[in-house]
Amino acid sequence: MLARISVSLILFICLHFSIYSEFRVNDIFIKRINVFDSTSKDWFFGAKIANSLHYLTRESVIRDELLFSKGDIIDDLILLETEKNLRSLNLFSQVEIELDTVDHLSCDVYVTTKDRWSTNPSILFGTGGEAYRIGFRIEELNLLGTGTTLVPEILYRSENDTRTQLRFKFYQRRMLRSNYSINYNLFINRYRTLHNLLLWKPYFSRNVLNSYGVELVNNFGNDLLFGGNGNYEKMNFFEKGGKIWYSHSWLQNDKLFITALLDIRKVTRGKPEFTRAFDNSARIFLAFSSISENYYSSNKLNTFLTEDIVVGGWGSAILGRTFKVDSTGVDCFYLAGIGEKSYLSPEEKFYVFGRLAGGSAFARSVGFNTYQEFLGLMFLRFTPNVLFATLLKQQTVWNWNGVRQLLLDNNHYLRGYRLNELSGDNRIVANLELRFFPDFRLWIFSVSGAVFYDGGTVWNQTKEIFKSRWHNSMGFGFRIHNDKTSGRLGIVRFDFAFNFDKKKFTEIIISSDQMFSIFKSHQFELPTILGEEFEYE
Repeated sequence: MLARISVSLILFICLHFSIYSEFRVNDIFIKRINVFDSTSKDWFFGAKIANSLHYLTRESVIRDELLFSKGDIIDDLILLETEKNLRSLNLFSQVEIELDTVDHLSCDVYVTTKDRWSTNPSILFGTGGEAYRIGFRIEELNLLGTGTTLVPEILYRSENDTRTQLRFKFYQRRMLRSNYSINYNLFINRYRTLHNLLLWKPYFSRNVLNSYGVELVNNFGNDLLFGGNGNYEKMNFFEKGGKIWYSHSWLQNDKLFITALLDIRKVTRGKPEFTRAFDNSARIFLAFSSISENYYSSNKLNTFLTEDIVVGGWGSAILGRTFKVDSTGVDCFYLAGIGEKSYLSPEEKFYVFGRLAGGSAFARSVGFNTYQEFLGLMFLRFTPNVLFATLLKQQTVWNWNGVRQLLLDNNHYLRGYRLNELSGDNRIVANLELRFFPDFRLWIFSVSGAVFYDGGTVWNQTKEIFKSRWHNSMGFGFRIHNDKTSGRLGIVRFDFAFNFDKKKFTEIIISSDQMFSIFKSHQFELPTILGEEFEYE
């Protein structure tokens, strides 16, 4: 019997030797490894006790993600996509799929996963932007080994005198092991109460032919409109409604989609001057889209762990119509377009991503509520442990009828600046980082470093961009990485920023995750009106 061959080599073998072109899956074997393994360097005296406190991911969770079955012809792209999907669950620190030949017509498939620690009680503490937050969260990413996410959180925030804040999240990728996902979010603080329930059938893989779902929202309270230097005005609102959609796809060289969506929401604002564009306007969309995807695995980009880079493109043309829900709504046609493209060099040393999107409403041949954005990402790897990364983002509106707010502060692209100090209708930002990933490890922890520059400007649509002021900060920092967990708890970030406006270093910035990811996945998107985002924290 031949030695097992990892999936990362399958594509090369198939293209050059074609030895698996007619092989079929004889049997599938699942090997599940606990968080701490006696054959790994992180094994310690209390590992058995730690493993006993962790529910090992159930085999059914893994099998539900397999895109192949017994008797199927072995397809290298299907195997690679299965690996990617398993990693995207954020339940495993290691995922491997290997083949073992049985005879000249069949192979056994071995799927090996190593669990991450999924139960994360944590003391929350962070500083930055002349504000602090402290609280407690229990983040369970794999409830009873079922892949269910459950997150209760209580947080005290000094920002805007917000005080106590509560969050709750419930998420199942496969509700009751079905092809449907469910996500419920609850957010409560002294200003806003937000309820969101989403039930949908996603595109779990390239071979899924349709997706549909429904989303319900019930939000009320006060949004904060900032007027500079952190001063704000409360904007009362009550929003209730939802959306429903259906999408069909065709698998060709590039996967094609046609999507229909209906969105109806009733919004009440405290004052007429708080009205936003397209309030109380039902929307009907028809979108024609396509996507191309190739998957590449790498590490030492955002973390030390393996991450999947999706290289390809996404494009969508959106045709829409809005109708008045009441007298404050607007009847108009809507047109929008989105285009994305990414490239990764053969040596995986250079990556670039670009996204250009724009949309506008039309009534009686007159355009209004026009929005345009650009997002660019790039990294250049000098050595396996050192890379340069950058983000460039631009957002602009014309003839936008309604309140709109984008922020530029410590939480929004500009480290070392007071929270909510700078706001406007439009924004341009740039983030540059030189990241270092030294080969130093202490048990389950690794440390990386960064030298950074942040710059940006915000301005209102009534003001010329050339009259807006550019703000800058520079600094350095380090990140502590925990390879036994994932998400925000996988990284603790410490940054020291020099504020060029104040000409001094501000307080130590303590946060989670990287300031920005240096790559972006191309993925299916529902049609929507572009430019409606309103940032309030």
